[in-house]
Amino acid sequence: MIEIFPIKDLDATVSVPGSKYVANRALIAAALAGGTSIIKNIPDNDDVNAALEALEHFGVKIEKEQDAVKITGIDGKPNVPDEIDVKESGTLLRFIAGFAALADGKTRITGSSRIQERPIADLLKSLQDLGIKSESDKPPVVIHGGTFKGGQTKIKGSVSSQYISSLLLISPYADKDVEILVEDLVSKNYVDMTINVMKEFGVSIEREGYSRFFVKSGQKYQSKEYNIPADCSSANYFLAAAAIVPGKVTVKGLETASNQESGFPDILEKMGCTIKRDNGNVSVKGPEKLIGIEADMSSMPDSVQTLTVVSLFSNGATKIRNIGNLKFKESDRINDTAEELRKLEANVTIKDNELIIKPAKLNPATIDPHNDHRMAMSFALAGLKMGIKIENPECVSKSFPQYWGKLRELGVEIKNA
Repeated sequence: MIEIFPIKDLDATVSVPGSKYVANRALIAAALAGGTSIIKNIPDNDDVNAALEALEHFGVKIEKEQDAVKITGIDGKPNVPDEIDVKESGTLLRFIAGFAALADGKTRITGSSRIQERPIADLLKSLQDLGIKSESDKPPVVIHGGTFKGGQTKIKGSVSSQYISSLLLISPYADKDVEILVEDLVSKNYVDMTINVMKEFGVSIEREGYSRFFVKSGQKYQSKEYNIPADCSSANYFLAAAAIVPGKVTVKGLETASNQESGFPDILEKMGCTIKRDNGNVSVKGPEKLIGIEADMSSMPDSVQTLTVVSLFSNGATKIRNIGNLKFKESDRINDTAEELRKLEANVTIKDNELIIKPAKLNPATIDPHNDHRMAMSFALAGLKMGIKIENPECVSKSFPQYWGKLRELGVEIKNA
């Protein structure tokens, strides 16, 4: 357990790691390519390390070089591994289930106890439509690969956009063209990210908005040198810190125009913050008093908890909408987040998959992050204003093991409790 103490003055510049979202997609493309790729600015966290380990089990040769990895691809022909452990990574669960469709044999995929509760049935149904049989509809699952015929599948996108991304990433290697018809897609910008990474590695996709995707078979990923952009969701914690204290924080090298979760500064601006963008850097200066707003967070699911903590310190109600799929993340990010907010004596209501937070007199408390990295990092920000204790701080290693050190760079005092 750690204790985070309030900070009065905040004027800092910070850098954040590369995007684990982009890294997960680039690793799949580089692994399936022929030849050797260099992936630069790759983040060092549990999820990415689990992905690297999984790909090695499929015969991909991986060499780490400081903040880069050299990947010798398998030209669309993975070996058959004994078993893949995705650890805590829901993204890897979905992506590697698709990847295993290309291995000519049975691949057993398992993970943590929480992973074994994460949904995957819709993805397996689509893989079956395209020629791939499987056993079980939740982890552990067994994928019977090597018969990826292609064709057409219909899939719901309301639970996870990762299903669609998983299908897209492997579609160039089907025996015939693949058509994916999608109903009610959430987190649309993550599918855009997948398509952009595929294009970078030489594969093109035809599309009709977010309802139809068509991938011509016979295409192959091309090996290349690729630089991972900075991670917006990681940056958003520090931008939120400026809003809460209030103070000023600049995050260096943030490619806001083409990255996931990149709309968060616009949310903070609506709440009264001053935003400055300059040569890829983003600065936020917090106001004397934050304004409560209504926010559709369907395109920024991983910044919802960050926004809930910022909302605690506004002078009006904040309604956070379109977050129903957050029940299926590392924790139940609707009900579990509300439970922890109430420990601070916050006025929070759940209504129709929305969180509504109204002004209240807050008190410090000890927060259980439910082994959810984003819960821990988000609630830590409340400590900058009122002090807080966080149990299981090590859970941030899933995506951002350097987080507590980065907070200290801002001048925040953190002690073991």
